[in-house]
Amino acid sequence: MQVIPTTMTVTEYCNQMLRNDIVVNTEYQRSPKVWPAAARSYLIDTILYSYPVPKISLYQRTDLRTRQTIKEIVDGQQRSVAIRDFFTDELPLSGRTDFAGKRYSQLDEENQRRFIDYQLSVDIFVSATDSEIRQVFRRINSYNVPLNYQETRHAVNQGAFKWFVVGISERYSQVMKDIGIFSENQLSRMSDTELMADVIMAMTDGIATASKTKLDKYYEGREKDFAQAKDVQSYIDTAFTFLIDWNELHKGSLMRPYNVYALMLALIHCSIGLPSLDKLYHTTSATKLDRNIVLPNLSNLAAAVDEIQQNHKNHKWQEFIDACKSATNTINNRGTRFRYFCMALQDELM
Repeated sequence: MQVIPTTMTVTEYCNQMLRNDIVVNTEYQRSPKVWPAAARSYLIDTILYSYPVPKISLYQRTDLRTRQTIKEIVDGQQRSVAIRDFFTDELPLSGRTDFAGKRYSQLDEENQRRFIDYQLSVDIFVSATDSEIRQVFRRINSYNVPLNYQETRHAVNQGAFKWFVVGISERYSQVMKDIGIFSENQLSRMSDTELMADVIMAMTDGIATASKTKLDKYYEGREKDFAQAKDVQSYIDTAFTFLIDWNELHKGSLMRPYNVYALMLALIHCSIGLPSLDKLYHTTSATKLDRNIVLPNLSNLAAAVDEIQQNHKNHKWQEFIDACKSATNTINNRGTRFRYFCMALQDELM
């Protein structure tokens, strides 16, 4: 077997697909599901911004009867079909992007040129048997870092909610790094998308103990549509507006992910009012948050968290401190922190 690494422009690649010189072989397809519009649009958007996309793998074989050489897509079938469909003007882009609603023909000339001239990285397997191709992917996968739960979740799910979470996370990932919620390594392992998904699930269904099974089902139940997308986007924007502005809290103990989970929910609940959280903390009306009141209250809670290291006992906010010590993702400790943050925001801390 010979492996030939090469590049093809989108124009070259799509024209070969249209001539059936490059074909889809469903035997190699990992999933029979067709990518939803959001996933297809995200790929095209990636190309239009000149970001790298994963390599495509082709198996080149020659038909002995016709003496015609054909390349079968071994890895990258969904990507190939999406690129071809946009190339042929069949795919309008969706999502929150500068190109939303546009087909290829509706792009300006600069972006049309950027798309058709984009260089796709391709590996071509020549004189390979099925067994050899299988071994290639087994060996590649054996060197990969095992996927964590969230990476697996986003690899398996290609539905509306997954792509909504991707959009939210991309919007705020740099913010989350800058204010001290996540490190670069944590962002690369999708910790931000897991936090956002967990916050959203609590907004709609109420606070619960962190659960892989529950989050998996939440994704699966919103495969076709995420009806609350517009409202949820607005609520999360509201929370981040405050978090960004309150620079006194940045890189401190309240920016630990388990505290950010509860603080974001408290910010949204006190600003807007969420029925799913009203039993935990009842608010009669939206609160206008005064930073001159709120920041000292939150800073006092942060100082209480820092006292964990000093093993102080009988603190007046001992319940809050205990909820930050261990088992931080249980329903009880999440709920306790949420209530204390709500009290801090509404100036009800005693």
